[in-house]
Amino acid sequence: MGNGAPQIRSYYETYWSEGRRTFSGSNQPYAANFRRWMDEELRGLKPDAPVIEVGCGDASFTMDLARHSSCVTAIDISAGQIEENARRLPAITFLQHDVSERFPFEDSEFEVVWCSEVLEHLFDPAFALREMHRILRPGGRLLVTVPYHGILKNVLIALFRWNQHFAPDNPHIRFYTKETLARIVREAGFASPRMRTCGMCAPLRDLFVPTNILLSATKGPPGGAE
Repeated sequence: MGNGAPQIRSYYETYWSEGRRTFSGSNQPYAANFRRWMDEELRGLKPDAPVIEVGCGDASFTMDLARHSSCVTAIDISAGQIEENARRLPAITFLQHDVSERFPFEDSEFEVVWCSEVLEHLFDPAFALREMHRILRPGGRLLVTVPYHGILKNVLIALFRWNQHFAPDNPHIRFYTKETLARIVREAGFASPRMRTCGMCAPLRDLFVPTNILLSATKGPPGGAE
């Protein structure tokens, strides 16, 4: 990201050091739905399958991944948060890395990529997805979550939360519908994206306005049609 990289790293150091209570995955009302989905998707995973979390933040979901595999790696742009995570969870490999740069892993190194609430923060999400595709083994699984956008939610934002949603200090710079998320994932080389939505465990609200898109996809065999 050239000259902007140090500024972005500094931003996310502050993001986690000062905003952890606000941004922690475990403090979000949709966290229980994410964990249920993870359990469904990773049921039957080999206990030593190599798993990577791209953008682990404060490791809220890294700990859940470690229930499914003894071989979990997690990366994040914030060096301070990575150091704290490593102290708390020494059985997990934590590495500081800016996902706008080539990932420090070999081709086909991992069985599962978990990337939760990250793509909306990236200037070039397509690059990050291509890197996720590169480091996955053929047949490996990509699991992604992003904030949901759709016609009804967009109308409600326009009526009631326009300024807040698009405020200059909002850390989200990309906004996805199910169609645009599926397209960018396919363009990165993944096959058969499957999607569902979830809410924030508020039954009436969730019925009409989901909060998140949950996407799973696979990496096809070498030379195969993807």
